[in-house]
Amino acid sequence: MIAYLEGHILRSEANLVILKTSANVGYAVHVPFQVSEKYSPDEFLSLHIHPSYREDDISLYGFQNLEEKKLFEMLIKTSGVGPKLGLAVLSAISPRQLQDAVHQNNTEIFNHVPGIGKKTAAKLCLDMKDQLKKNSFVAFESGIEHGVTNLTTSGTTDIDGLFSALKNLGYSEKEILSVLKELGNSDLTFEERLKKALSLLTPLR
Repeated sequence: MIAYLEGHILRSEANLVILKTSANVGYAVHVPFQVSEKYSPDEFLSLHIHPSYREDDISLYGFQNLEEKKLFEMLIKTSGVGPKLGLAVLSAISPRQLQDAVHQNNTEIFNHVPGIGKKTAAKLCLDMKDQLKKNSFVAFESGIEHGVTNLTTSGTTDIDGLFSALKNLGYSEKEILSVLKELGNSDLTFEERLKKALSLLTPLR
């Protein structure tokens, strides 16, 4: 089973990237719209993969961190929500907003997701609330529950990705949160914020 892929992008279009690995194999991976919009051909990308098997098809769904992948897998456990609809949700709603909506039973947030009506939205909130109680999403929770409160809502997804990237590089949660507070809000791109964070973290080691 494919669980992880990394390589350079051959082609990028809405919700899909063709990822060429070091073995010169190109994989078509369905991704949230934010990813296909952000990355261009020849850029390097790493993805955590959820494979979807059907009798006549095998599809790959990719996410930039494990937390988002787990959230996707929670979504598709709800009756009537398949992988394509789950991806549509994560393309329209940030992981932080989705979790907040579930905890608050805010079904209205799903109104602008094609394919999700009131009944499905209500069932999603009910089913996912139980699942979220059993799972901890450190990266998604960091902005509100660990003191990084000076971040705008629009920047939360980048902060989640930044937290996850730094965590994967071996930095502790305490080190990362300290640097995220120092970075605060800015107009820097994700790559620029990552470089800045690394420059701030290096002296701490």
